[in-house]
Amino acid sequence: MLKLALLIAAVILAVSVVLRLSAPYLVSSSVVRSAIASSIAAWVGHEVTIDDVADIGFWPQPEITLTGIKVTRISNGELETLGEVDRLSARFGLISALAGRPDFSAFRLERPRIQVWRGVDGGLDWSDQGVLSDAVRAAVAATPGAQTNGAADDAEIGSVEIIDGEVTLTDVASGASFVASGVNANIDWPGLAAPLSGQGRFRLGDTPVSVKLQTPTPLVLIGGAASRVDASASIADLSAEVRGTVSLRQASAENTDINIRISDVPKTAAALGLRLAGTERWRTAAIQARVTNAEDEWRFEDLDFEINDSRGDGILALKNRPGERPLLSSTLAIDHLQLDDMLQALSINVGDRANVRLPGLTRWLDIDLRLSAATAAFGGFPMSDLGASLIGRGDALNLVIADTRFLGGTIAARLSGTGEGFDKGADVAVTMTRVDLGDLMSRLSLDGGPSLKGTGSVGFNAKLVGTGWQQNVEAMSGKLTIASDNGQVAGFSADGLRRLAADRAYFQLSATGNDGFDYRTLDIVVSFSDGSAEVERAEIIGEQEKLDLAGIIPYSRQALALTGALSIPSNDDQARPPLSFFIGGAWSDPVISPIPARPAPGQ
Repeated sequence: MLKLALLIAAVILAVSVVLRLSAPYLVSSSVVRSAIASSIAAWVGHEVTIDDVADIGFWPQPEITLTGIKVTRISNGELETLGEVDRLSARFGLISALAGRPDFSAFRLERPRIQVWRGVDGGLDWSDQGVLSDAVRAAVAATPGAQTNGAADDAEIGSVEIIDGEVTLTDVASGASFVASGVNANIDWPGLAAPLSGQGRFRLGDTPVSVKLQTPTPLVLIGGAASRVDASASIADLSAEVRGTVSLRQASAENTDINIRISDVPKTAAALGLRLAGTERWRTAAIQARVTNAEDEWRFEDLDFEINDSRGDGILALKNRPGERPLLSSTLAIDHLQLDDMLQALSINVGDRANVRLPGLTRWLDIDLRLSAATAAFGGFPMSDLGASLIGRGDALNLVIADTRFLGGTIAARLSGTGEGFDKGADVAVTMTRVDLGDLMSRLSLDGGPSLKGTGSVGFNAKLVGTGWQQNVEAMSGKLTIASDNGQVAGFSADGLRRLAADRAYFQLSATGNDGFDYRTLDIVVSFSDGSAEVERAEIIGEQEKLDLAGIIPYSRQALALTGALSIPSNDDQARPPLSFFIGGAWSDPVISPIPARPAPGQ
């Protein structure tokens, strides 16, 4: 038996060697060239031309190399080039070649240039009535989960290597074109009915991209129907993984897990040409979720995300509504929320962040969000235990902040407006309860002048006309109220004012001293519009003195024009007569002019 086995092996080896040595004389290069041209034409369903057979070899494997391959079709009466390959190599079966019908595998394409069109239905228009398109149609029409059927099951492919290729994808609906250059890829696809796996690298503009893909039903995926995929990609400093069932034609996903991480947001945004308001201060970002799609709604369940060092979770849904803008709804809990960044993302410019307004979410979407945050901030103002809701419909937007811990007390706010960035007007209402007035005044950075210390409540209601709050402060109108028990007006000394008023016609506020004015109650009401505020009521009652103020504050010029009066709270103590005065100038250090008392009758 051993001798027989060795004899059979020797015979097979001898026959193989003889065939390979005699193959150049038995196999015609023109036959192989014609066969591969016919094979390509049969696959793509279009006319194929080949310039020349550059080389044909039989050792160690039979292989042919062709140059100048071109695939064309007639479109609107004109010849249109679908693809060109500078150099194509393929292995072929020796026995099948001897029979005049060589089978090809292990393709190597050097510098291929391929044109692909995406139709208005989402399908890719490249192949015609060839083996590939027939197999794709059969696979899409088959029972869900099936690959294909019929004679296409027997079609073999093998491996495909692409070197320095270029693929141009044109979207017919929008007219936009995307060019992937420098394509280098390796694809393992044994046959049409077999799973596909591959990896590749290319460039989109100046941005490097690498991709890996595995799918058990490649024909279904090419046809745009739902297909199972396991894919990963890296673009600039972005990496993404997708595992689940996706449909390229319908842009849908079923129970698909996604994992996206961006290690450098500014660099990635610049590389991809993406600019979104509110992301200017993002350094890193990540999102992980299970994506499902049903009844025109994308749902992101088991959502975990991270922006800079702030983590969050929740659920998010994006619903497509025919005839209306898509609706983005969510319930999210996050570690930290930067409110001014969120407003910026909604095209509401609250400061001098950029001279050119970046596109915001409200340009494309309606919004219905519920947010909670362990900590939050608006500029330099910290908050904690924040709860908020955000509703945007058309060009109207409403932001409501429920009772949130703020400067030792609580804050509640409501912001509503219409137009792009509230250019049609907005209403702001803020209520602060039992907050630290000293901390509030210092964070407002009012550049000197008297300030308040103590605990109190503040109400602020304003109407904004035009965009930009800090830039367009003169367009605001509304009312400010402050109420407090037991505090101090820092930078104002009643004793020093009385002392200097006895013999001076005018003097600066800073000359009165820094004793401060301790009060038991403080009640201030101010209305404002057109860059100026009117003090309707300012009553500050201390232990020994009462201070009343009235007049105008041109805040757009940071100035004062007020009349004031110091009096005794009760009639029991007449040791200190009432004192009236005028206070005006820059509010950082205004000038005080005492007003002489009216002479009594008969004097």
